[in-house]
Amino acid sequence: MLIEKTHMAVRIKQAREYRDITQVKMAQHLNLARQTYLDIESGKTEPKVSSVVKIAEITGRPLNWLVYGETSCNDIAFAYRYEFNHLFMLFNELPLSARELIMQQAHLLAEYTIDINSNIPIPNKLENAGRRQVSESP
Repeated sequence: MLIEKTHMAVRIKQAREYRDITQVKMAQHLNLARQTYLDIESGKTEPKVSSVVKIAEITGRPLNWLVYGETSCNDIAFAYRYEFNHLFMLFNELPLSARELIMQQAHLLAEYTIDINSNIPIPNKLENAGRRQVSESP
């Protein structure tokens, strides 16, 4: 698998910007001169492995995403763990009936996505679910 320096540089910059870290602060975290870090981010210089590992830790992005641009479900869950935890906390604050409705809709959407991706015609499950909710509404 080919590691393209410029692609990795772009992902390093994206990760830094996503976490709202300045180039100066990132250089300080990495114990690098500002210009050295700028050269890494512009693709002029290839970073040391230890620097890429530290960038992954600082930004919360998966190491293999920084290097190869690949992402697995586990990488996504790890990278967005704080956002997921916040979402789960908000979800748990909802009344039970709202949580059940959200989970029901999520299951229907998942079924629909699986069915449409496997090109199997499906009965209008989502439409029927929508009609039931409308008719059940006061």
